[in-house]
Amino acid sequence: MSDFISVLDLAQSGDTARQRALKDEMAALDFDFRRRMDVGLVPEDMKTALAVREAAQAASAILNKIFK
Repeated sequence: MSDFISVLDLAQSGDTARQRALKDEMAALDFDFRRRMDVGLVPEDMKTALAVREAAQAASAILNKIFK
C-alpha cells in the first residue's frame, strides 16, 4: 500500500472493504517472505526475512483486534 492510512480512522470509518484490503496486504507480505525463506536465503537475509514475517504477523494480530 503506497498511501498512509490511519488505522484509527479506518476503524472508525467502518469501511470494511478498506479494512480487509489492509489485512490482506499484511497476509500477502507474510506469504511473500515465507516463500522467500522456503527458497533459501543466506543467514543474514534469513534473519531479516524472519523479522519482517514476525512484524507482519504482529500487525495482522493487531489489525484483527482493532477491526472486530
